[in-house]
Amino acid sequence: MIKIRENQELRLSNVLSYRGRIRQNELENIGKDMEMKLNAVGAKRVAYPIVATYGVDKEYMDVEILVPMDKSTGDIGNFIYKEEIKIVNAVMMYYEGNPVGLQGACDELSQYIEDKKLQPITVGYNVTKNIDPVNIENTISNIYVGISPNIL
Repeated sequence: MIKIRENQELRLSNVLSYRGRIRQNELENIGKDMEMKLNAVGAKRVAYPIVATYGVDKEYMDVEILVPMDKSTGDIGNFIYKEEIKIVNAVMMYYEGNPVGLQGACDELSQYIEDKKLQPITVGYNVTKNIDPVNIENTISNIYVGISPNIL
């Protein structure tokens, strides 16, 4: 199931961030490393990691991994602390289903943005809301894309 809404907002507080060019198989290890470092400083993850993909080539993807935490930590190792992330005037796509279909849903979101002649000013931020280990078809994600309020 897909629903698209305009004029949405994404707000995150106390976020640990990793940005880099990595191979797909490194994504999980970076997430585990972030979780381990959070535990070491007494912080806890309060939501699923958020992934923003800036580009993909044959071997590498340019991604940012954002982990919302329960408190301020400052930078931890090679991970950057961000007090707040805020995307306003976003188009948000609600997606419920198997994560394998998420790319097709993102293509629909891109087509929606193009058809409405909207001007994206951010990449898509994939915010996983629910992962059902019993039935993967119940996975829920919201994708946010910041849109320029300017009319050109």
